[in-house]
Amino acid sequence: MTAPGRVRVSPRPAGSPFQVLMDFDGTFVEPNVAIELVAEFARDGARVAKEVDLDLHAGRITLREAWAREVALLPMDRMDEMARYTVDNIPLRSGARELCRFLLGRSLPLAIVSGGLDFYITPLLRREGLDVPVFSDSVDRGGEGGKALLRHPYGHPTCRLCGICKAEVVRTHSLQGPPVVFVGDGSTDRYAAETADVVFARHRLLTYCREQGIPHVPFEDLHPVREHLEAWMEGRTPLPLRGSKGLASSSCPISQELARVRPTGA
Repeated sequence: MTAPGRVRVSPRPAGSPFQVLMDFDGTFVEPNVAIELVAEFARDGARVAKEVDLDLHAGRITLREAWAREVALLPMDRMDEMARYTVDNIPLRSGARELCRFLLGRSLPLAIVSGGLDFYITPLLRREGLDVPVFSDSVDRGGEGGKALLRHPYGHPTCRLCGICKAEVVRTHSLQGPPVVFVGDGSTDRYAAETADVVFARHRLLTYCREQGIPHVPFEDLHPVREHLEAWMEGRTPLPLRGSKGLASSSCPISQELARVRPTGA
């Protein structure tokens, strides 16, 4: 397990005004790929995935527990087949290609930060010709009796709320580079939103940001995200940095810590 502070950040081009960390499922791509795979490859998968989702959002299980239950439904002896299914069937969110062309064309840092699994994320990025850092969970097929083991290489060493600690990935990037712009949509993104400098939000993350008073820019497709970033890059509008980060009432220890060390008057 990678402990906080061990997230490897690629060198940043000098003078980058910001760096972009983007969620994958429901943000960079249209659907939640894991749920799509469960529905396609697991027996009675659609019903079970729905039950897990209901338990999660009713607060009966944690994000990590929900993810473990969903991954356990996947036939890992068919991992290559599931990766091919992802490449052949999963569409990008509208505006994703244009956003990536803009960022990479201007040498602006971009990374994927996902609670999903690398075995389907990496092939889809390869399909799009994208070579960007990926921070995600992974699966090891070398478990006892040939069972798949869910790995959390970017998990927090003590907190067990999430598989990947997106808050720590955001914080490490912020400490080692320009301000972090986070783009996300769901429950796994809430702690990243609490710790990022600028937040784009849709779906459940949008609701959460509104409820918690987290400054954000709403989006549905990714075209307005690119338009905002382009305006900030060109200096036509100022980058709307938050005056403070973290949330004292958060369940996330990283967010709580950031809230405690806010500058006086922030």
